[in-house]
Amino acid sequence: MRVRLKRASVEMAILRRNLTKTALARLTGLHRTHLSDLLAGRTAPGPQTRQRLLDVLGGEFDDYFEITRDRERSPDEERIERLLETRYLGASDDPAGPRSRLLRLRDTLRTGGALAAEDHIWLGVEWKAARSGRRTGFAPRGPRRGRS
Repeated sequence: MRVRLKRASVEMAILRRNLTKTALARLTGLHRTHLSDLLAGRTAPGPQTRQRLLDVLGGEFDDYFEITRDRERSPDEERIERLLETRYLGASDDPAGPRSRLLRLRDTLRTGGALAAEDHIWLGVEWKAARSGRRTGFAPRGPRRGRS
C-alpha cells in the first residue's frame, strides 16, 4: 500500500489560502522541488511530511491523501498510454514503427523494468511533439549536413 497526495485538493487549498506552492513548501519545511514531486505523484509523502502538510493546510487526512493498493503507473507509463490512445491510435504495427516501440516500452515498465536512456529521451521528444501538435521524425538522427 502507498499513500498518495490528492493533487487537486492540495492545489485548491493553496488557492483558498492565497499561497503559492513555494510558500507552502517554505511553511512546511519542504524543498519546493520535493513538493512538486509529491504533487506530481513521483514520490510518496512520509509520515512527517503528511503531518507537516496537515498542520499548515488544516483538515483531515482523507482531505489531502489517499491510500492506494494497486501498483501505480509511472509518469512514463502514463505518457505511453496517452500517446497510444491519441497519437498512434490505428497506426500500423510495423515492428520498427513508433507504435510498436511504445508497446515494447509499456511492456518493459509493466514488468518492473526501467527504460534505457535512449528510450526515455525518445519518449520525451514524442510527448513534447504530441503536446505541441507537431509530427516528429521516427528515424534516428544522423550527423547534420553542412557542419564539420
